[in-house]
This record gives sequence, C-alpha cells and structure tokens, in this order.
Amino acid sequence: MQSSRLFFSSLAASLFLMIIPSLKVNAQTSITQLQQALGSYQSQIWDTDGVSPGITEFSKSSDGSFGGSYTMKDSTEEILGALSECQAAQTLVMHCAWTDQYGTGAMEVTFSENFSSFSGYWGEGVSELTFPWSGSR
Repeated sequence: MQSSRLFFSSLAASLFLMIIPSLKVNAQTSITQLQQALGSYQSQIWDTDGVSPGITEFSKSSDGSFGGSYTMKDSTEEILGALSECQAAQTLVMHCAWTDQYGTGAMEVTFSENFSSFSGYWGEGVSELTFPWSGSR
C-alpha cells in the first residue's frame, strides 16, 4: 500500500516537473510571436456601412504589455482607436480589446507565417466577432 502511494506521489511530481518547462516555452513562444507582429499594417475594417481603409499598429508599451492603435476613414472623418490586452491565443492568432468613439469590443486576427499580413474579425462582444478586419505591411 505504501509503495503504491510512493509510486503515485513520484508520478505526480514527475508530471508536474514536465509541465512547468512546457508552460515556460509556451509563454516564451507567445511573447516571441507578439513581438514579430509589432509594426504598422495598411488595414481594412468592415462594418455595417462597408469597408473603411486605415492603419493598424501593434506595439509594446514600456510596462511590457502589448497593444496598439488604429485609424480608419469613414465618409466624413478619421476615427482613432486603441488596442489593448493583446495576447497570443495560439500560434499566429492574437486577441485584443479595441476602443474608439463608437464603443468597445474584441478582435481576433490570424497572422501569415511571416507576419506580413493578418486577417480576422471584430465585434462589440467577445463571442460576436462578426466584421472582417485585415491588414498587410
């Protein structure tokens, strides 16, 4: 009985020690991926009125967090917006929160292998990513 407890304790400890380095590698991969996405992209942001051309920029702030900004031109003015809470969701996929004069919401984009472009969707709710958002360098 005691030998089986020892076995399971050793097994649990071994699994724990295997998982920790894996989490570090995944965190490092996420940071590396986000850094490769940094920079400006000529973008197109769709909404119910059609497509608005602009610029989407992903950046890293002094505190180490990832975010950015965007501009888009509608029929009468240039809209300025902010991106925050950007995180790598999986390989080549990034989630961000957006904020501009019309409201707030979420976006999810997938980058090309060489980070020369992205395509994805945005919406007012996290689960309602309806409208296309794309860009290229």
